[in-house]
Amino acid sequence: MNLEDDRFRMFLGAEIVKVKRGYAKVKGIVRREYLNFHGIAHGSYIFSLADFAFAIAANSDGVKRVSISIRIDYYKPAHEGDELVAEAKVVHSTKRFAFCELKVLRGDELIARGDAIAFNPTNP
Repeated sequence: MNLEDDRFRMFLGAEIVKVKRGYAKVKGIVRREYLNFHGIAHGSYIFSLADFAFAIAANSDGVKRVSISIRIDYYKPAHEGDELVAEAKVVHSTKRFAFCELKVLRGDELIARGDAIAFNPTNP
């Protein structure tokens, strides 16, 4: 995986903090461009940080997988300038599937949580 050249990562301004087998942590700063009409971070920005961490974690064992399901719940808003950290942890995997837990935090404060499933389309 060449994550440094990932264009969407660059668009998000996401920085990869930690990667190990079955786990990834990324962070990003909420910029003005990521605000919705309420003046808070758009849910799609928060979702995208979580999804980026998920993609890394689900592929961290060298098996090529793509997302087939992702669900997220939002608990608190994020504001311009907030540093958000997204973590993804594989809780179960096979050669075909990886099941992950997702968290997005502002400091120690949980602002979103979700679950995701990745699938290896090349494994019969």
